[in-house]
Amino acid sequence: AETEERIVLDAALIERSGVDRWAASFKLGTAGYRDLLDPADLFNFEVPFNGLSAALILEARARLSVRKGIRKLHVGGEVRPHTQEFIDLATRIYTAHGMEVHLRPEGMRTTPIWLSSFGVFYDELDGGENFTASHSQNYKGGWKPMEAAGGQLLEMAGQIADGVRDLVEEARAGKVEIILAPANNDLVFRDFDPLVPYVDVLRQVIPTNLLAEIAPAQKRGFRAGICTEGGSMAPTARRIFAELGIGMDEGGAVFFTHEEESSTFHGIGILDGVNHGVDPGKWQVYKHVGAQELLRERRCDVFFIWDPDGDRFNMVTVAPAAVADKAVAAGLEVDPLDAERCLVFFKPNQIYFMLTALKIQSLHEAGELNNYNWIVASTFPTSLSIGEVAQRVTERGTARLATFRVPVGFKYFASLVGDLEEQITAGTDPTRATDVTGVETEFGPRPRLLMMAEESGGAAMGSAEPVTSRHGNRQSLAPKEKDAMQIGIMSLCLAARLHNKQGSFAEYYLELLDEFDTRYRFYERRDITLFDESLQGAERDAAKAAGNDLKERTVAFFASLEGKDPATVAETLSGLLPEGVGLPTIERVFHAGDGTFIEFAEQWFELRASGTDAVLRFYMEGRDRQTVAELNKALSEMPIPE
Repeated sequence: AETEERIVLDAALIERSGVDRWAASFKLGTAGYRDLLDPADLFNFEVPFNGLSAALILEARARLSVRKGIRKLHVGGEVRPHTQEFIDLATRIYTAHGMEVHLRPEGMRTTPIWLSSFGVFYDELDGGENFTASHSQNYKGGWKPMEAAGGQLLEMAGQIADGVRDLVEEARAGKVEIILAPANNDLVFRDFDPLVPYVDVLRQVIPTNLLAEIAPAQKRGFRAGICTEGGSMAPTARRIFAELGIGMDEGGAVFFTHEEESSTFHGIGILDGVNHGVDPGKWQVYKHVGAQELLRERRCDVFFIWDPDGDRFNMVTVAPAAVADKAVAAGLEVDPLDAERCLVFFKPNQIYFMLTALKIQSLHEAGELNNYNWIVASTFPTSLSIGEVAQRVTERGTARLATFRVPVGFKYFASLVGDLEEQITAGTDPTRATDVTGVETEFGPRPRLLMMAEESGGAAMGSAEPVTSRHGNRQSLAPKEKDAMQIGIMSLCLAARLHNKQGSFAEYYLELLDEFDTRYRFYERRDITLFDESLQGAERDAAKAAGNDLKERTVAFFASLEGKDPATVAETLSGLLPEGVGLPTIERVFHAGDGTFIEFAEQWFELRASGTDAVLRFYMEGRDRQTVAELNKALSEMPIPE
């Protein structure tokens, strides 16, 4: 609209919309706000994420921002239904409050989440946001606000939620007018395009000797197919590949599938009428995006998958058929392909294990491994195999590498990075950090983030030297958001190196297991769905209440074990587990920030409720496949006391 408009909320609209019931429980979680929307109707009040609830969130954010002196924001988003309407709504509300809004240039509709984060930092804005629900089904919408460094908004999260409830109460007592400024006013700038400086940083993050592997591999016929799921990655990634000199399409090293932006993600993840979402780490996705056919016909040598907002990554690979049995025995998922080759599917944990080892090796070759205090960071339910690489390197005296664990949510990595940046500025030597269990880790005077990994498929890597913002007023050690562009390029480099050596990912993985004497090889995550999130209205409310009851009872039961004597915990669990299920020796039970963590001898388990989906997650990892599978199944099916 070219004229000012207003949304008027009063008692009658509150009654008709039920927005007060939604507001009572509204909060910002692990990934900002994510909930059900109606792809066909922006103002369907039967779903929680609609035009009215979004307007209240954005108005609360705007009022709080004005009070805190925030003047410049970026607004971006991916491809799911109503994204452009939400971007327009945010722009008009924020500019009505006198704030500048920085959008993508004309012709660029979408923004990967990592580019939003990097650009907010690099352009020295006061914050930003991205309308994304990441890998979720297209009937879910999301809003992820950021602070000035590009990390998830933490300090203001609770205040925004309170502000939403205050607006509802204000409207109940009279009315609230949310002003929408004209769409193209003087405070709207279509100048958010930090791609070239991002590529400059990417060249610092990916070792030069690895990037150099791609050109010779391309000359030898190497090709990588990449499924972008109809999301936001393709337009931006094309420009990045061009900047890096990586050829695309005919004669190039890379080509895309499912490239056209699609609010339905081209139907990916829908099997037998059930929508599983588009998480690249789910078999319903990685086995159903056409990878097998392309690899079988030798139209590509490896196949990658990015999710819609570019924060998750996975891949499908091939290996000699003779390797199949060894790969299966090592915990890899293998399918037959042809007489000579097999398909090998990797999970994010296994990818990050390989990339961590690769980067350590590359830094060592470049003589940079001992110049900094490199840190391998992961979330508690991420595979311990990644940290084992760093531990073995340290034990052998090659370099002194540190490991550090945080709760689930990239905001905790961002917090770690921000704290280290402050210590460096203050001249603290050595720098250090304390985890949620109270254990302090000392890093040294020059901490750097070699890898920050989440088992769910998100990761990022820092550079050797801090990144300086456009006008020199900020510095950053590492990204404050997951960055699957980094991970994709790093994986492409490894694929090219293996192609040049006539090797495979499976063989490389097996070599690393032996090289680092990896103890934590078998990993399992079981998800228990709490309710059908596609339901609407009263049916949804009832199902959600029942699901939340199970969630709260399960979480409370496991939380009651935290800090107890291991023998007492063993007695409690043994009394609930089926007869014949063995329980390894328990060493410690503690709270891991958002879940209960049990350390067994040679094994670990965690139970946590997802912060983005209506599921309980049961994680387990160890060296023995059968023990991991049987015990995790038993714990996930164990009756929870009332």
